[in-house]
Amino acid sequence: MKTIAIIRLSSLGDIVHTLPAFQLLRRHFPEAKITWIAEAPGAALLENFHGIDEIAVFNLKSRKGVLAKISFLAGFVYRRRRCFDLLIDFQGLFKSALLAFLLGGKRLGFCSRNTREPMAALFYSSRAAFFPEEQHVVFKNIHLLSALGIREKTVEYPLKEPSPSPRLQQFFSELDWPAKRYVILNIGGGWPTKVLSASQWLEIIGGLKPDYPLVLLWGNKQEGEMAATLARQSGVALAFFMNFSDLICFVSRARLVISGDTLALHLAAMTRTPAVGVFGPSSPQRNGPLFPHSRAIFQEQECSFCYRRECDTMVCLKNIVIADIVAAAKEMDESTDRKTD
Repeated sequence: MKTIAIIRLSSLGDIVHTLPAFQLLRRHFPEAKITWIAEAPGAALLENFHGIDEIAVFNLKSRKGVLAKISFLAGFVYRRRRCFDLLIDFQGLFKSALLAFLLGGKRLGFCSRNTREPMAALFYSSRAAFFPEEQHVVFKNIHLLSALGIREKTVEYPLKEPSPSPRLQQFFSELDWPAKRYVILNIGGGWPTKVLSASQWLEIIGGLKPDYPLVLLWGNKQEGEMAATLARQSGVALAFFMNFSDLICFVSRARLVISGDTLALHLAAMTRTPAVGVFGPSSPQRNGPLFPHSRAIFQEQECSFCYRRECDTMVCLKNIVIADIVAAAKEMDESTDRKTD
């Protein structure tokens, strides 16, 4: 196989979870040209990693109207049809599987029980054997390569050395924080069901502020407004909006990250930064940090783990014991201190 395409279009955290599988693919096919097809945000994130020969931006969502979407898809397929010997669909959606089918060539994907939309499996020319969904998604992605004879389970990330931009350097200078001392509080989560309330974050801040320099991290306009309000109420530092390069650097230099099941948590696992992951609708066993010095906090309910983006009750997050988050953070910090000593 001289040309391989990876299809993992969206969900930044899931793109991070696919990188170890890519690294194994790169190792086993060192001479192949590997293209990664992703939407614009994912493409920007992927610029921070080694070994990807080409990043193809698939911006179907940005087209308004059915005719505009059809026109874009037709043009994308026309330019790249029959360009790949193998296409590997790590997304498992109808749209990603259909894209692989339209591009032609051999198509590898999950079996129907492992796809998010079972009909996607109909478009593949070969499928991996069933993988238990309760196991971590990183190993599920690696398992997909078993159909190519790749049996390793090594988890490595082809990360380029992160370095701060001038703006991030200035931010560090203004706050006068030494590396590995500050604690990141990432208030965002992408889905409303993954986001703690403002009062819960204020309780976390109250438990940690006397002992640690804290900074509030956010990722979109709504999260930024909430973070700014929390910063005014608590006196905690507020991060600026960071590009992915700065975000990776910022997370890698932190003492600890406290975050929901979202990109910042997965970047912490990737950079081996201790983290406390707060889980609501998603499973910590499947999506939690693999780094052994991290913790997952959750309150299992009758409806766990539903993976719903909207919920009327939000009991899984409302019942989180904030004292457990604060205690886990302090315990991990003391453990890190003992190892340093």
